[in-house]
Amino acid sequence: MPGLATAAGERRVALGTVGVPHLVVLVEDVELIDVVTRGRSLRSDPALGPAGANVNFVSAAARPSEWRMRTYERGVEDETLACGTGAVAAACALADWGLVKLPITFWTRSARQLEIRARKTSEGHTTMCGWEGRQGSWCAV
Repeated sequence: MPGLATAAGERRVALGTVGVPHLVVLVEDVELIDVVTRGRSLRSDPALGPAGANVNFVSAAARPSEWRMRTYERGVEDETLACGTGAVAAACALADWGLVKLPITFWTRSARQLEIRARKTSEGHTTMCGWEGRQGSWCAV
């Protein structure tokens, strides 16, 4: 993303809006990221506009269809345990980069799984639905 100040180890970035803006940052290992410090810095980077964005750090897990995600959320101004819209934005970015084929599962900081499935409509819109453990399903258009 032009103008965004990335750091060593941040391999790719994408900005997407799923209700609110999300910056997706591909890293080698999300467990090695200081999510609060780095997320706070990226969240308000001028390249993201005056409102900033949530920041979702993602890295591959053991299986090709599984990824790990940690989120710094604007407004909360801290790491949150999970983010459904962030998982949707991250799934879109990973698919656009050719790194995954949907569906994929994200493991969140809360150890809960968020499964993302997608379907493109004839109008070019993407409908994504997910499943969050035993809590039920949700959809984002």
